[in-house]
Order: sequence, then structure tokens, then C-alpha cells
Amino acid sequence: MYSYRPLAGLLLLPTLALADLPRFEPEPGQHAQVQQQGEGYFLQQPDGTRLELSIPEGNDAEPPSFAVEDYDFDGHPDLAIRVPAGMVNSAYHVYLYRPTLRRFEHLQIPPALMERVNCSWLSELRPNSEERALYSHCRSGPRWYYDAYRFAESGAPWLYKTLQVRHDYDPQAPVFFPVFEKTLDPQGNIIASRALDDDDQPYTWTVPTSRLHLHTRPAEASRGKAYLIEGDVCEVLDQQGNWLLIRYVSRKGPLQRWVSLDEAYAQAQP
Repeated sequence: MYSYRPLAGLLLLPTLALADLPRFEPEPGQHAQVQQQGEGYFLQQPDGTRLELSIPEGNDAEPPSFAVEDYDFDGHPDLAIRVPAGMVNSAYHVYLYRPTLRRFEHLQIPPALMERVNCSWLSELRPNSEERALYSHCRSGPRWYYDAYRFAESGAPWLYKTLQVRHDYDPQAPVFFPVFEKTLDPQGNIIASRALDDDDQPYTWTVPTSRLHLHTRPAEASRGKAYLIEGDVCEVLDQQGNWLLIRYVSRKGPLQRWVSLDEAYAQAQP
């Protein structure tokens, strides 16, 4: 675990005011310092070079602020530049430290990833050390959305989690879950899914009928012998039309199956 090492009496805080341009050690004995020249900002790097910093576009009336934190979880502190963007959002540029080069590189999100995310720029960054993931949050309308990035050994970012919003609302459907968190692997394949409420908590669904058969896939032909009973509480993992993928914790352990909403609510009718 790295530690911040204040230099020349400067106390480094998570976010620094304009007058407190950070000076820090990305690794022991290697110094880096943010400098201002006119309206521009530069980073004096450990390898002796001077890097012009790119300031995000945002509210022109407010100066940028700086944060020093390990954003890619490699054990070395990195540099982030933040500017307000609108009423509640912000925009970030991040410079990751490369110890083999003794200099920083501007973090660029590949265009292919940007097509899949909710936030069109890095915003309200929150590193999650337990998941080793960098979360970017942005607000649209009444809700906050997020995308989470992990980093390959090469240092390249890949999309780890994102929220997907469904726009196929059917007023005839007995229940509808609009937002799902999708977890992906480094190749971009979805490996997990779950429905979330407005507070980003997992949605649950209660079986409304006396007996509801479980299916291995969203098709009648996949019906098995196992069933749930009225009052059983399930976590909602996915929805395809009038089919729900649920996770139910039984006495024998958790199971993941599909259930038919047509069957559930047809039997529930008086």
C-alpha cells in the first residue's frame, strides 16, 4: 500500500484548492509537481520532462481542482483534474503513473467502450479498492448512473460494470424492471446481471401464486419439475418480455432459474 509523502511542508488532501497545487512522490525518491503558467497547467515529471496537462471542459467560471490517488490500483498514486460540469456533474481527466517510464500518461477511454457507457466522460470518480474498480458517476434527470472500469496488466481500461436502462416498457406487463446492473468480463461479455431500484439496491420479487414452475431458459418447453410457492422472495436478475430470471435461496442453496410472469399472474387471478 502506498502512502502520500508531503514535500516541502505541503499537506496533500484528496482535493486541493487552486493555491495548493500538488507536489508528491509517485514512488519513493521520485518527485512530481503540478505547476501553473498563465492559464495553463503543467506536470513536472520524475523523468525530468514537463507535461502540459489537459483541463476538462466544464464551467469556465471555476478553476480546476486536483486529486492525488491510486486510480488504477497498481500501488502508485495518480493525478486527477476535476472541473464542475453543469449543476451536479463534473468532468475529470486522469494521468496514470507508469513506474517503468517514470512519467504519467493521460488515461484515454477507448471509443468502443464509450459507446457502451452511461457517462460520456469521466465524472465524479470514486475508486473502489475492494473491487479494484474505478467508478464514474453522472446524473441524468432524477437518477445517478455509473460505469466502472478495471485495468489490464498493460494498464488499458476495460468496462467492468455499467447500468443498462430498458426502454421497452409494456403497459400490459404485470411487472417491469427498468434498470439492470451488468457485470462484464475483459472481453466485453455479460457475465452477471441484477435489477436495481432507484437507490441502487437489488430488486426482489415475491411469488404471487400457490405454485410457480421453474424453467432453465425463457421458454415453455424448458419447464422443470421444481417450483416455488406463494410468498417466496427472489432476487431479480434479468427480464425478457414476460419472463424473469430470478435467484432464489433455498434450503439446498441458491438456484437461478426463469419463471413465466404469464403463469404467475394468471394463476394469481381470483
